[in-house]
Amino acid sequence: MMNLKEAVEYAATTLTSISASAKLDAQMLICHACNIEQTKIITYPEQTLNEQQLELFTSALNRRKNGEPLAYITGRKEFWSLEFTVSERVLIPRPETELLIELTLNEVSNTKAPRILDLGTGSGAISISVAKEREDAKIVATDISSQALEIAKKNAEKHNAEITFIKSSWYENLAEEIFDAIICNPPYIAKDDPDLDKHVYQHEPGKALISDENGLKDLELVIAGAKEYLSSTGYLAVEHGFQQAKKVQQLFDQHGFMSIQTHKDLTGLDRATTGHT
Repeated sequence: MMNLKEAVEYAATTLTSISASAKLDAQMLICHACNIEQTKIITYPEQTLNEQQLELFTSALNRRKNGEPLAYITGRKEFWSLEFTVSERVLIPRPETELLIELTLNEVSNTKAPRILDLGTGSGAISISVAKEREDAKIVATDISSQALEIAKKNAEKHNAEITFIKSSWYENLAEEIFDAIICNPPYIAKDDPDLDKHVYQHEPGKALISDENGLKDLELVIAGAKEYLSSTGYLAVEHGFQQAKKVQQLFDQHGFMSIQTHKDLTGLDRATTGHT
């Protein structure tokens, strides 16, 4: 039988060619298969895997070897120091999206009981993260996918976050309501984007990734419709591709926004643009 240390070494070697974090992936797969914490691998490296654990580990390793994202295999992903349930029905939350949380929290820091709209919520990571920081906020989150909303609702229950979920294509099914801030991480990748990882395209929901008009169609729909739902001092924050900043700024300007700014993510790339009504 294989022990924990051997399993990690074997998996790390197997994954070297497809993952930049092969050893960490290996540890996460072991933790998933054996239902243990990561520290146990270090504390009890000689502990052997039983037959069921070995079977689960082998299956998970093969899935990862074939390019399936780790988060879909384990069914969870950390974002904003919170653990979220994920599946192939939702986009995997990315670290760079935490920038939207920071910007929005800063914007509403002096607003009592801020009204916030999260468009295209997916797993609910954005709205739930904001809700955990601002328990007084009134948050509405939408998604066009019923399956995504099911996952978002489960995550909200898991984190005891008070959020109103609505099935809607952007603003389509919203009531006449006014918000202090709108946050959105829309699809913004062009169909023919050469930088799109083939494994991402194969496994993550295309509707949450790909947008027409060189990746700008959904961004324009969100920006164009925002002012109708924002207060007179309202704030819009959208995520976009690092090469789309100028075009997104132009869209903000065309639709009457002021104080338009583009913000860089932790890697120094243009990742989000904001503006006021």
